[in-house]
This record gives sequence, structure tokens and C-alpha cells, in this order.
Amino acid sequence: MIIFIPGEPVAQPRPKVSTRGGFARAYVDKKHPIHDFKQAVRLAYVNAGGEILDGPVHVSVSCWFARPKSHSKKRSEQLEPKSTKPDSDNLAKAILDGLNGIAYHDDSQVYSLAVKKWYVGVGGTVGTWIEIEA
Repeated sequence: MIIFIPGEPVAQPRPKVSTRGGFARAYVDKKHPIHDFKQAVRLAYVNAGGEILDGPVHVSVSCWFARPKSHSKKRSEQLEPKSTKPDSDNLAKAILDGLNGIAYHDDSQVYSLAVKKWYVGVGGTVGTWIEIEA
């Protein structure tokens, strides 16, 4: 199954830690865009008719980012790998967490994972392509 989530891909942030009553508590701020991104991943999978998969799962992710204005005009016409932040593993974490309980019972079922980051060329669409195979 292949799904597309439009908009800038969002990576899983590091949690903030606070203490209450002498106990540490890790959390992600409610206003962080990661929550909306994970919801969009879940909705895209469900709307595409996705079901919970049993057994090993392969996930392939391709994140398409807007090109910075600092890139030259000639350079902006081409598809180009992105080697800057956000980190690929944090992008994958957000997506795998979003699919947890929707595409598979637990993300431990993911035996193979491929993540690619790209700058889109002129006229390209910013977003995230996710392919899930049982």
C-alpha cells in the first residue's frame, strides 16, 4: 500500500522533561506540529483502506522538502538529496509511531525500513510518500 501525506514532513522531537512530586515526566508540547502530522499519517492509511497487518512489515519512506531560496535557479530545477536536518531516524520514528496500531500491531513488526529525504524540483509537491508491504 502506498499513501501520501501532503505538507512539510515533521520529525519526532526530543521530549521535554519535568518533575512533579519528585517524579520525572517526559512529554511533547501539545502545540507541536508532530501531533497533527501523526494524525494525518493515520487518516491517510485508513482512508486508503489499510488494515492491520500481521507478521513482518517493510516500510519505505520518501520525504519531499521545499527547497531553500538560497539554492541557485539551475539547481532548483532538479530533484536533489537532502542531507540536512531533520534526521532520517526522527522522521521514521514519527511515521512508525503514527502507524502503530493502525497498520500493524506494534512497530516491532517492522523488519526493514528505508528513509530518503529530497528537495523537490520546480513544480514538485512537498509531502511524504509511505509504502507499506507485508
